[in-house]
Amino acid sequence: MKSSEKNSVKHIHRAVVFMLAVTLAAGLIFMPGCGNVPDAAEYGTDITYRTVTEEFFLDREDGTYTLTEAVYPKDYDGSMPLVAIAHGFKGTLNSGGARELSCKLAEAGYAAVRMDFNPRTQPEKDAPKTNLYDLESMKADMIRAINYMIEHHSIDTDRLGLYARSMGGRVAMTMANEESGDFDFKAMALVAPAGTDNAMVYYMGGDESWEEMKKTARANGFIEHQGLNLTPEWFEQFDDYNPCDFGYKFGDKPVLVICNTLDYVVTDETSRKCAAAYKNSRVIEVTTDNYHGYEMSYEKSDLKDYLMSEITDFFRENL
Repeated sequence: MKSSEKNSVKHIHRAVVFMLAVTLAAGLIFMPGCGNVPDAAEYGTDITYRTVTEEFFLDREDGTYTLTEAVYPKDYDGSMPLVAIAHGFKGTLNSGGARELSCKLAEAGYAAVRMDFNPRTQPEKDAPKTNLYDLESMKADMIRAINYMIEHHSIDTDRLGLYARSMGGRVAMTMANEESGDFDFKAMALVAPAGTDNAMVYYMGGDESWEEMKKTARANGFIEHQGLNLTPEWFEQFDDYNPCDFGYKFGDKPVLVICNTLDYVVTDETSRKCAAAYKNSRVIEVTTDNYHGYEMSYEKSDLKDYLMSEITDFFRENL
C-alpha cells in the first residue's frame, strides 16, 4: 500500500474513533428494521431477513459531519456483501426511494450504506447544512462510509457493489473505474448517471452558461445554484475527468443502467453513453413522466416495484 494510502486509512480510522466518541451527544442510533418482514422466512433458495437500521455521523476533514445510515440483515451467517448508495445533485440520503431500496437489499441479505453528501456543521440531524460539496468530497464520503462498515460489521470485501443516481452516478463510475479506496468493486447499478463529458454542462444550460457560471465562481469563490454553493473546484472536477473515457478499467464486471425516455435532466442518450462505456452492461429503458424520479419515491408504483426488484436481483446475481 502506498504511503499516501496508508495515511488516508489512518485518517479514516481516527475519524471513526472521533465519531464514536461523540455518539452519546450526537446519537449513534440503532432503530427497528424496515418494518415489513416480521420474521426471517425462507422461500426456496432465497432468505428474507429481518433488518437493523443504524444511523450515525462520520466526521470529514474540514470539520463538518456526514449523516449516514446503514441497513443490514439481522443474524446474517457469515460476512455480509455491501452496497454503497449515492444520491444526486441537491439530493439527500433518502432521495429516489433510497431508504426503501436499502431495506429491500438488507432483506435479501445485503448490507447497504448511504449518506447525505451535504454536510452538517455539527453532528446533529437538525444542524445547519453547509450547502457545499463536490465530486471529490462525495467520493471521500463514500469511502469513509464503506470503511466504517468494514471496521464495525462483518463485511465481505470481495463482494462490494455500488448503486447511484444522477450526479452520484458520476461518482460511482469514477470509483468503479479507479478502484477508489483500494476497493475492487464487483458490480454497479446506475439510474440516469450523469457520467458523460457534457452531462452536467447540459443540465446547467449549455456551454455558454457553464462558462459564465465558472467565471462567476472564480471571481466570487462560488456561485449559488439551486441552493448549493458551487466552487471553482466543483466545475474543475467535471472538466478534468470523464468517467466514460475510463470504463474499460472496470473490465468485464457487470453494470446495470436504467434510463427514462422522458428524462430531460439526464437524457436517455446520456445514460446509454454511460452504459456503452462498459464492456458488460445491460440497459433497462422505461417511460414515465416522473422524468428524473422514475417513480421510485412514490408511495405506490408498479414501476418502482419493478425497478427495485430488478436492482435487487442484479446484486443477488452479481455479488
